Amino acid sequence: MKKLGLIIATPLLALTLAACGNTNNNNSASSSNNTKIAKKSSSGTSATTTTSNNSTLDPNQLTPAQNAALVLYYTGEHMPGADQNDYSKDMEVSGQGAVVKIYNKDSVPKGEGPLYKDYPDGAELLYYVKLNQKDSEHGIDSTYYTIAGNKTYISDSDAGISPDGVTKAEIVAYAKQHHAVSRIMNVANNTKVQDMRNQSTPTNNSHNLSTQQLGTLVALYQEPDWFKDGISDGMMWYGNGSDGFSYVTANGDPTSWLYFKRNGNDVTIKYVDPKEGQSVAEASTTTKHVTVSGLLRDYYTNQSQKDEVNGYANKLKPESDYNDN
Repeated sequence: MKKLGLIIATPLLALTLAACGNTNNNNSASSSNNTKIAKKSSSGTSATTTTSNNSTLDPNQLTPAQNAALVLYYTGEHMPGADQNDYSKDMEVSGQGAVVKIYNKDSVPKGEGPLYKDYPDGAELLYYVKLNQKDSEHGIDSTYYTIAGNKTYISDSDAGISPDGVTKAEIVAYAKQHHAVSRIMNVANNTKVQDMRNQSTPTNNSHNLSTQQLGTLVALYQEPDWFKDGISDGMMWYGNGSDGFSYVTANGDPTSWLYFKRNGNDVTIKYVDPKEGQSVAEASTTTKHVTVSGLLRDYYTNQSQKDEVNGYANKLKPESDYNDN
């Protein structure tokens, strides 16, 4: 009986061990499958995180494309009439993108930077951003800005640069508060950045400008209509003033005198600028700076421009002629 019991017990033991082995194998397979599923899940989470990062704005990690799109939106939000108009609406057009050009601030082509170059201290570069497409009749599709220290200075409504800078954190906070992150990222994700700092600028004849030529360039920059009308009427003169300044003038009241002084590539311009409600006597003198290379680039590049400038310069009369009459 003992032998029979042993014979019966042996197969049962084998079956039990086999069952245990199958159970362990199943658990192992299940564990292996769970591990693979976990890895897939981990991979999926990582992809989602990456997408999430691409749809948010971190002021400490902005790319040049993100910063440009952000500033374009912010500028539109601070244009006159922005309370009644959605000036940045074109930024949410599907597939919308932009081109950002980076210039040395003294080498910005006409139309892509400020007319009045009142840069803040410390500014070296000018950023110009333009949308690839504009669908709405009223809206912002381009702007320029500069950076000095930790602040960004946007364009103002008078073709200049706003004197009040804002930090990246302030702009990002504004965009988030107004639920504009998606339209900003829509543009940023399709934006190309072009570094224009190594592009050559015209310097021909920049060291040999006569007083009449430089005065003409300054007048075309500052008061083109006034200057051309004076030339046409034969009522425009030039001369040398005090402190190294020269001038062009119609010999009228103080607003008809435009002073300029060159120092290397820098040109200082001074003029009387009455504000709204001010008389000429109450007005103060405004001073601004432009560059010779910038004036040449904008007004003295092709032969037609050169002929125009030289034609005006030749018609300027010396101040002594006015005094002798």
